[in-house]
Amino acid sequence: MKKNEFDELKDLTVKELEQKRNEIAKRLFDQRIQVRLGQVKNTRILRNLRKEIAQLNTVIKQKKKNK
Repeated sequence: MKKNEFDELKDLTVKELEQKRNEIAKRLFDQRIQVRLGQVKNTRILRNLRKEIAQLNTVIKQKKKNK
C-alpha cells in the first residue's frame, strides 16, 4: 500500500475500514491455500496482505480512540 493510498484510508468510516479489512483477510486466506497447493510461488504476496491488514487495524484503532 502506497503512502497516498494509506492517507485515503483515513477518510473512510470505521465500518468501511472493517469491511475492507475483511475483504483483504479473505484474499490472504485464499492466497495461503494457493501457496500450500503450489499454485503460487511468490510468497511475498502474503507479507504484503498482512501488512495491509495491520495498517487498516491501526487506522481503525485511531478512529475509535478519537471518538
